[in-house]
Amino acid sequence: MEKLELNKKHFFILTLFLFFVFCSNNFLKYQDYKELKKSNYQNATLQVLNQYNKITKKGKHYTLLKLQFNNGIKFFGISWHKNLQNLQNEIINCKINTKKLSFYKYLKGFFTSIYRIKKVSKKSYFLKDKISNFISSQHKNNTTKELFCALFLGEKISKVLRKKIQLLGISHLVAISGFHLGVISFLIFLILTPIYKFFQDRFFPYRNRMLDLIILSSFLLFLYLYLVGFIPSLVRAFTMLIIGYIFYIRHIKILSFETLFLTIMILLAFYPSLLFSISFWFSVSGVFYIFLFLHYFKDLKPWKIFILINFWVYILMQPIVHYIFSTFALSQLLSPILSMIFVLFYPLELFLHIIKEGGLLDSMVLKLLDFHTIAVLVKTPLWFLLTYIVTSLLSIYKKIFLYMLIFEALLFFLKFIILIPR
Repeated sequence: MEKLELNKKHFFILTLFLFFVFCSNNFLKYQDYKELKKSNYQNATLQVLNQYNKITKKGKHYTLLKLQFNNGIKFFGISWHKNLQNLQNEIINCKINTKKLSFYKYLKGFFTSIYRIKKVSKKSYFLKDKISNFISSQHKNNTTKELFCALFLGEKISKVLRKKIQLLGISHLVAISGFHLGVISFLIFLILTPIYKFFQDRFFPYRNRMLDLIILSSFLLFLYLYLVGFIPSLVRAFTMLIIGYIFYIRHIKILSFETLFLTIMILLAFYPSLLFSISFWFSVSGVFYIFLFLHYFKDLKPWKIFILINFWVYILMQPIVHYIFSTFALSQLLSPILSMIFVLFYPLELFLHIIKEGGLLDSMVLKLLDFHTIAVLVKTPLWFLLTYIVTSLLSIYKKIFLYMLIFEALLFFLKFIILIPR
């Protein structure tokens, strides 16, 4: 059946509705903000998402806590308390300094001092903890324990491991997100389709197989989200997946820039703080360049698309990524190849962990993580970034802008190679 384009009138009405939802959500957030600003030092009950031990330039120790309000707003609390215990995943009560807190900072995320920290309770992740222990027990090395708990459960990784991952250019593979959810969704369909077909052919041939599989896979994915504690990046990916399913059921063309724009609008309407999320805009940029590739090269053979699209997204994302992160190493050139391998590696490791053989490939993984190359600092100038974004958007309409975009990306990429010491 031919896929339909979104009706312009309905698209406009839906956009207005989503704008109303966006404003309503921000109004509710503003009421929470006003409540918080009633005094300069406000009492609050918060969840501790992460904890970091820091040292000032003068050698003074302090603790930085990543905290979250009940409404999902996150911020960083600075505590000068000596020997503060590990509070990660705990629920705490404390006083917050709100003197200089503006509504903009409240939405964006802010840094402030916190006092009188009292532990209330620990957020219950009984099943998640059991699975985490099950995964860890299959590895002898702490690095691989961290890595696979992060890959399957979204657990935090150490600064040392994070640096190794960044130097390989595979942060997007380790930070659990839409990529992983897509692989899991594919595996669910792969396993359930023959089982469902067997019973459907015998007992309920009148059912719509695809619709039932979509509903069942969505339910299983939701259970996975619940298991890992509704990690924000996964919630966003799940929302995008559900929107894609709805478009598919309604025979609306999924791979179009209109549906991408609408998806962004839906996510921002229900999660306004995403406006300030770097990971969200990285994700949007990556999907945009995938759509751009398919917009012009969808007639290529599937195996060519699979190979080329990984190099395409990697190269075209560099000017955007390096506006935020400036480190570049030659080992990052492996990123597209490792991304392709990961499509097989992830389900294979999932299977190996299920059969209690998760440590089978640990030696290979450790060798890869210990692969070191020279790194340099490359920063994208703001003027180049803005030019690049405008060229990217114009390339939707004219091929000449696509050629300009490729030229700009390659020019920026060449800068890496020139700066690497010989």
